[in-house]
Amino acid sequence: MVASMSKRRCGVGVSVLDDLLYAVGGHDGSSYLNSVERYDPKTNQWSSDVAPTSTCRTSVGVAVVGGYLYAVGGQDGVSCLNIVERYFLIKKSGAQREEGLLEGAIDADELERDFVVYSSARYDPKENKWTRVASMSTRRLGVAVAVLGGFLYAVGGSDGTSPLNTELSSSSPCLEMCVGRC
Repeated sequence: MVASMSKRRCGVGVSVLDDLLYAVGGHDGSSYLNSVERYDPKTNQWSSDVAPTSTCRTSVGVAVVGGYLYAVGGQDGVSCLNIVERYFLIKKSGAQREEGLLEGAIDADELERDFVVYSSARYDPKENKWTRVASMSTRRLGVAVAVLGGFLYAVGGSDGTSPLNTELSSSSPCLEMCVGRC
């Protein structure tokens, strides 16, 4: 039997990175969540020591491309979101340090120096805080996210009024997503 998560979640986005299952955001029945939990099937344990997303949200699309976990769109209970965040690991002195979710579709070839990412966003390790970067252009909820041929695809969703089934966007990790999702 799989261990229980620390928080119940509906509308949670999940994906696998480095043989670990990540659960991003969701709704616990009373609150929208920005927490991220990681499941290790080898130990059958969930860990909540993962940096949270910048925004509480549910109905978030999550996928892995190029070794990075992307959280796309969602809703915060008030509006659809057009935020893209990227989770990454930094290797320093042979160890991996989990840093959190970085907003925006970022260049996969970015440089990492002393735990600072030099691209369109920056992480402050002292504050454990991210600086907001470019968002997607259109807001959506319930968007599906997948990877095909090294591209991250965001498909369908709703603008909060009606389903959007004619919209398909793709992005390589070095380009901004052209259509927002929530």
